Amino acid sequence: LRDLPHKNTINHYYKTTCAHTIIHPTSREMFRSYFTAAAIALAATSTVGVGAAVVEKSLRGRNADTVASAIKKHQHRVLQEEEEFTFLIADIQYEDGFTATSRKLQGNSGNKNPNRPERTMNVQDAEGMIYEIEAGSGDTAGTSSGSKVTLPDKAFMTPGTNKINLNGGGLKKKTKKEKKEKRDLQEDDSSTELRRHLTAIGTKTVVAVRVIASGGAYNWKDEAGLSDDVFGTNGDAYNLKSGFEGCSHNQLIINPGGEGYTGINNGVTTINVDVNATSGNHGNMANAVTAAIKAKFGVNDPTEIADHWLYCLPPGVTTSIAYAYTNHYMSVYSNEWCNYPSSQMHELGHNFGFDHSNEGTQDYGDQSGMMGSSYSEDEGPLMCFNAAKSWQTGWFNEKRVNMNIGGSEATDNCLETDITGQADYVAVDTTQTILVKMNRASSLGRDLFLMYNKKTGVNSGTAEGGNTVMVVEAGAEGTGYAESWLMGKLGAGQSQTFAGYLGDDRDLVITVLSIGDTAQVKIEFDGLCTNTIAPTPSPCENPNQKQVSVQIATDTYPAETSWTLKKVGSCAGQADLNLSSPTYSTANAVQAAFEQCVDKGQYEFTITDAYGDGMCCSYGAGSFQVFYGDRDVFEGQSSGDFGASFTGNFGECDVPASPPPTPAPVNSTPPPTPAPVNPPTSLPTTEPTNPPSPLPTTPPSPNPTAEPTNPPPTNVPTNPPTPLPSSPPSPAPTNPPVAVAAVDKYICTKNAPLPATICADGSLAGGSCSTANAPDGCGNGGKVCWWSSCPGDGGGPPPTPTPPPPSPPTGGCPVCAATGGPCCGTCVDGGKPSSRGCFE
Repeated sequence: LRDLPHKNTINHYYKTTCAHTIIHPTSREMFRSYFTAAAIALAATSTVGVGAAVVEKSLRGRNADTVASAIKKHQHRVLQEEEEFTFLIADIQYEDGFTATSRKLQGNSGNKNPNRPERTMNVQDAEGMIYEIEAGSGDTAGTSSGSKVTLPDKAFMTPGTNKINLNGGGLKKKTKKEKKEKRDLQEDDSSTELRRHLTAIGTKTVVAVRVIASGGAYNWKDEAGLSDDVFGTNGDAYNLKSGFEGCSHNQLIINPGGEGYTGINNGVTTINVDVNATSGNHGNMANAVTAAIKAKFGVNDPTEIADHWLYCLPPGVTTSIAYAYTNHYMSVYSNEWCNYPSSQMHELGHNFGFDHSNEGTQDYGDQSGMMGSSYSEDEGPLMCFNAAKSWQTGWFNEKRVNMNIGGSEATDNCLETDITGQADYVAVDTTQTILVKMNRASSLGRDLFLMYNKKTGVNSGTAEGGNTVMVVEAGAEGTGYAESWLMGKLGAGQSQTFAGYLGDDRDLVITVLSIGDTAQVKIEFDGLCTNTIAPTPSPCENPNQKQVSVQIATDTYPAETSWTLKKVGSCAGQADLNLSSPTYSTANAVQAAFEQCVDKGQYEFTITDAYGDGMCCSYGAGSFQVFYGDRDVFEGQSSGDFGASFTGNFGECDVPASPPPTPAPVNSTPPPTPAPVNPPTSLPTTEPTNPPSPLPTTPPSPNPTAEPTNPPPTNVPTNPPTPLPSSPPSPAPTNPPVAVAAVDKYICTKNAPLPATICADGSLAGGSCSTANAPDGCGNGGKVCWWSSCPGDGGGPPPTPTPPPPSPPTGGCPVCAATGGPCCGTCVDGGKPSSRGCFE
């Protein structure tokens, strides 16, 4: 077989001769294995004709007998009962759905499709080749990913596939072997060395592989671009490296692997394999890539070069978006999904032993962290992991509380404490509590885990439950591979009861006392808390006020974003308010929060994007949040994907509004009249003549005078009516004319001039845009200055001379007309169609 000129010749020889002349199925399968082994070995050497001499050269000194030996070993691997394999679970994601902002990785949530499994069972042989076990062909239950197994006696390779049929048998776990002087990491899954290798702590090296196959190739980025998207080697802000290092607070360091190996540049290499890039052929292709890595770099296993490997396959080879093997080094991606940080972190999470984060019946439904849905975004979303996965990472071991519910320790049945958001982790602060586990016997159910999902810093892009206390449920004691389920998202003043938590009539109650910089939480089992900590005081000294906090995460064009907050309604005691945002200038960053105490009442918030495309998601992943007191008033609506603007109302009147001003003075006048009349009349009449003489004269006179004429009655009806009708009317007639006045102004735009029906009041230009076609005052992104002429008398004279009509840009993007009509063609930005228009 080595002397045949090409792999295709081997396949042709097998199909035309062996398959028709070997009648016995077992013998035919054996010979099919021979040819499969030869094909993989030859694919690992070159994409062109391969002879014995080429094989020797490709294996860097290994002779032809070595290759023959490898093929002989490979041909028997599924036929020998005692051969040892590594059992592997692969978690697979599909592109089932879309969101308003981007595509998501999802499983078969909703409609289960047996042809699209969420996970598969596999075995890896000693040569590193991985084979899927036919679903339902035998028993794999209770086998952990990464453990050593042997196959049942009658297992065989399913003809025409890369799968093993267990033939009704079950996998057999290997017993622990005696320690060797030099332990192979793949030898004993119970070894401390293997556990160290798989943990999410320490320094890990990673290599990403651009795979070029027959009839298809990974084509999203070149080696430098892929390195930037994985490691940030050319300034990429958010990627696999920065994501894990940020979430772990530098307890997990990701570095480019392959240093010193020719052909690996900044953690990226390109591998050619002679495997057809056809749908469903990902298993054969991944095996060919592994064999090629070993041959190209002269190693027995890819982990000799790097701890983790990302295989970036050509588009369409796998029907999934990405998958990874649990407790393993390999993750596999379909083309561009190799570049998105959320899919990178999700799949390496599987390598580290993390299972999916679910909500209800929806797989991947918990979108608060990276083990839920992932997104086709290059710079986001910035988020970490839920409470169960964070417990499993080991990053917060010194800042977590393990409540042994029903136990005898002080904190077992009652815990009242501040919970710090994981993004606010400070290593030297020994007072912080970040995670809480509510432990119970596994026979009673899964344990509960709690954290404050503070939406800030490295977690500012969390897609669900931002700034709430989140409760999740997971098994495996929070230390091993186990799915988690989101159970609750609690705001300030909310509580959740888990009835009969220990299988009896005793309940576990979680209460959130307050939310701010930290979350004050009380966890109580069977009513055993005796002391209660006071909620954090309000930042507002006036009890009739609440703090409004506006938090903005900008996109690539921060200057386009602005917001206003104004009073609406007529709540008693609510002063007029008309706030507007500062000017934002830092792109793709969380801005300092705008905070101000305001009267309790009703308000209207409006956020605007000057260009009209919102803050997400083609040009960054901007978002906004508005808090009124502790409440996120627009939760679920603040993704930034709002087009030109978003307007929402919030707040309520604490007390009824004041009565109309007119009746107030009328009702306050009559009381003084009866007060002086009745007493003088009855007192002189009833009493004897002598004593009353001085009495009616002195008291009656001042009494009637003081009541009706005293200044207080005059001030009460006079002062309130005056400001109430006067203040609101003044701005009402004044502002609208300014807003609707027609003006002629220079404005900033990324395309041709805006249509003549669109007027700008000058503020869009920031006061600096004054020369046609000049970028001054217009920010980044190729925006230029244009004259927008609107009918009317506002805005001043037109420019002199009149600016020339716009010319098509030099980038090959045509313009339909010089008047600002839609573009005829499609601009390309970073390899993807751009919605920004021809002047991008």
